[in-house]
Amino acid sequence: MDWYWIIHGAQAGRSLSRPPLSFTLSAQMTTNAHPSTERLQQLNRMYRTISRCNRYMIRAEDEQTLAQDFCSVMVEEGGYRMAWVGYAESDEARSIRPIAYAGLESGYLENLNLTWADTDRGSGPGARCIREQTIQVTRDIANDPQFVFWREEAAKRGYASSIALPLKIGAGTIGFLGMYSERGDAFDEEEIGLLTEAADDLAYGITALRKHREHDALQERHLTQIEALNRLMDATVQALATTVEVRDPYTAGHHRRVAKLAVAIATEMRLPPERIEGLQLAAVLHDIGKIHVPAEILASPRKLTAAEFEIIKTHPTVGYDILKDIDFTNPVARIVLQHHERLDGSGYPAGLKQEQILLEARILCVADVVEAMASHRPYRPGLGVPKALHEISEHKGQMYDSDVVSACVGLFQSKQFEL
Repeated sequence: MDWYWIIHGAQAGRSLSRPPLSFTLSAQMTTNAHPSTERLQQLNRMYRTISRCNRYMIRAEDEQTLAQDFCSVMVEEGGYRMAWVGYAESDEARSIRPIAYAGLESGYLENLNLTWADTDRGSGPGARCIREQTIQVTRDIANDPQFVFWREEAAKRGYASSIALPLKIGAGTIGFLGMYSERGDAFDEEEIGLLTEAADDLAYGITALRKHREHDALQERHLTQIEALNRLMDATVQALATTVEVRDPYTAGHHRRVAKLAVAIATEMRLPPERIEGLQLAAVLHDIGKIHVPAEILASPRKLTAAEFEIIKTHPTVGYDILKDIDFTNPVARIVLQHHERLDGSGYPAGLKQEQILLEARILCVADVVEAMASHRPYRPGLGVPKALHEISEHKGQMYDSDVVSACVGLFQSKQFEL
């Protein structure tokens, strides 16, 4: 008694999130009537073809390569004389554009001059396949009247029969997968079923790749828009900060130097990049509220009176009011509001203490004090960096955050930081 293994089932599983397919074959042992060796070989060849096509889908990066791989498999594994993929163009001629082929072609596609328009030259199987969205089988190319325009060229290359399978995406057809066989009357019902599955898989793979490409393009546009908005934000922030400097020329460059030091301290303390970005914005804008302070007070060459100082002390609140309704990704307005607070509650405007003050505000406070003391002011010459560092060190843990002070002092003493 002879035993035969017959492959009898195949399953392809798709995921809408990505193109890869899973493919499983099942088999059974049978002692039924002996199938022909040729038929067994043909079926096994077809299942290997489908399985290999699905493996190519896993690593496909573009539809041209995917189509080429499918054509190559159809010839190498499927045993077809030639395989090709044609796309339906939307030009005036409604031409069919070959995007991939494999096998014995020898210029055949160049001479086809195909169109999917409903004309005499659009009467071929590929054109009908696109227009009607149906499978077109030509079992006898030599005598089929619909092959009259291409019969001679097909005979030169040994094409005896052909099939065209639609590549359907959504409600439309983008083209077809075509195969030519040297066997007359090829493409029986079971073979057509397997090839239909291959064409559907190819269409699915193309769809997935296009969606992925569209997603990448959308993401790229989104990133471009974000970069443009960031540039606009930076320009706006700088313009706002410069407005204060125009009214107070003695502090020109103050906000940039404070921002530079604040970012360096935050980096030294290993704050996350997104928090450092928010701190930098707040540092550039920390004195924006001085727009509300009369210019003669800002530029006064003498010590301010108690009343004038009370006006100066309004600038954090005014700055907060200007910025609070802007949708920053960080608490920029609150950092600006708190940059004159002190750990012991001696600061302003709210007399906050310790952890009530945002860490970014504590950093900005130290950076602001160091820069202000080190630089020239209308009422006094610059005191220099050493005196500024002495000030923050002397009040470390009392008025100024200990970790912030240590990071700041370390920058100047160990890393040669310059304002």
